[in-house]
Amino acid sequence: MRAKDERRLLQRFGVKAFSYLRTAGGQGNVLALCTRDVSSGGAYFPTRLPLPAGEKVLITLYVPVRAPAELGSFPSRAMITTDGEVVRSGIHGMAVKFEGKYSIAPAPVAAVADDPAPTVPSPEEV
Repeated sequence: MRAKDERRLLQRFGVKAFSYLRTAGGQGNVLALCTRDVSSGGAYFPTRLPLPAGEKVLITLYVPVRAPAELGSFPSRAMITTDGEVVRSGIHGMAVKFEGKYSIAPAPVAAVADDPAPTVPSPEEV
């Protein structure tokens, strides 16, 4: 049962996923951020320099993946790409709603190091 003041329709998960957010149809500024939480409808990005509400963005998330051993070799991170819109912006961060189609693919090798803080491709490589 939801808390009395909880208005979210979709369950959120505390996932810290490294992400790139591109503004202006993918041709503008690129922000490198980590999510605080993610749902099937969007994500929250803590940042001191949030984008304004209404800003359209192209999002690339690098999400950790765990598979049962019986599946054999499996990528340790997936790359999810989708469009979004900043729906809430404040002094501590911004909420971005996912929109439209998305794609899921194994993350490039540069993003799948054994290091607990793996390197990820540069924005130009994504």
